[in-house]
Amino acid sequence: MGQAKDSGQFDMSWTELADIINRECRNDELEYRTEAAYRKSYTTAKRFFDAGVLGTINQEDNYFKELQIQKDAVYKEKRKLYDQRREYNKLLTSDARSEHLNEELIKAAYRLSNEQPLQFEDVWFPSNTHREALICLSDLHYGMVTSNIWNTYNTHICKERLKKFVEISKEFIVKNDIDKLHVLLLGDAAHGSIHVTARVKSEEDTCDQLMHVSELIAEAVNDLSSIVNSVVVYSCYGNHLRTVQNKKDSVHSDNIEKIVPWWLKQRLQNNPKIVITESEYKEFTKLNILGSNIVALHGDLEKNFKDIGVVINSIFTRKYGETIDYTISGDKHHLEEFEQFGIESILIRSLAGTDDYANEHRLYSRPGQTLMIFNDAYGREATYHIPLD
Repeated sequence: MGQAKDSGQFDMSWTELADIINRECRNDELEYRTEAAYRKSYTTAKRFFDAGVLGTINQEDNYFKELQIQKDAVYKEKRKLYDQRREYNKLLTSDARSEHLNEELIKAAYRLSNEQPLQFEDVWFPSNTHREALICLSDLHYGMVTSNIWNTYNTHICKERLKKFVEISKEFIVKNDIDKLHVLLLGDAAHGSIHVTARVKSEEDTCDQLMHVSELIAEAVNDLSSIVNSVVVYSCYGNHLRTVQNKKDSVHSDNIEKIVPWWLKQRLQNNPKIVITESEYKEFTKLNILGSNIVALHGDLEKNFKDIGVVINSIFTRKYGETIDYTISGDKHHLEEFEQFGIESILIRSLAGTDDYANEHRLYSRPGQTLMIFNDAYGREATYHIPLD
């Protein structure tokens, strides 16, 4: 208004302006001021404005605002660096844990090989090129402890059930004149410690679980080799032995169960009948039995069992140009089969049987494992779903 007054835009005297200000802005006549009071205040303020004092204040305010923006940007970068360092430290911790476990297993394997070498029978049998057998070992969950209305399980029972399965399988293998046997490890051989309940319900630490169950499997494979000429072992890794407990932070392939086939190689290296293979398909394992293409996987990443056949066939047809005849998986701890578009999917029982979680949700299933016979004419000839309770 001062500039307007100076430029003559308002035809009004300072006395008239003082009357308006007093009337509109002051509640009591005792507070009214003369026109001189307003005119002097205006003159002083105008002098500061013309001298650029107010402009300097605004410039300093803008400077501090810019400084704060720069400070915020530096803080954000520091937080990014902190987060990156934290994630890097997680990787270092995971690597250190895996390396330590590897070192301990190497020592244990060499020590065990010297103290208790596995003996094999150098006996050979008539060749049978028309039939081969496939044994599926799924969800042993060695180390798990449970006792419910449906099932009791611990390390001792795990050993007894595996031994029983091997003995029954040997009978069927001999009856079918099989000389070549395929052994498929479908994952979750040990119970691990990925959940609090898993740690509480386990009899042994994860490292001990892994060593002991690997030795159990080695002994079982060695025993099976006594009745055939050739044993080929394939393996998948499950989800209970991932190195990072939190599923959201873990990488699926970062899994210490991959050590199991390494252990088998060390323990069975002197048995000429046995070959331990490594999968080239990440979490999948592919094998061919007398012309039948089979893809095996643990199954923890599959939301719907009935979709496995079509999904896996689509992946392998697109990626490798091969169609799939059978899929075999575990993880779900019950027996199920489903066929779609000529692809047969087989879900294998758990050796462990019903655990506490399944019992609390009324998800009952018998413990068991599976033996299949394939021929060179039409594929799967017979399936023995062997209950082990």
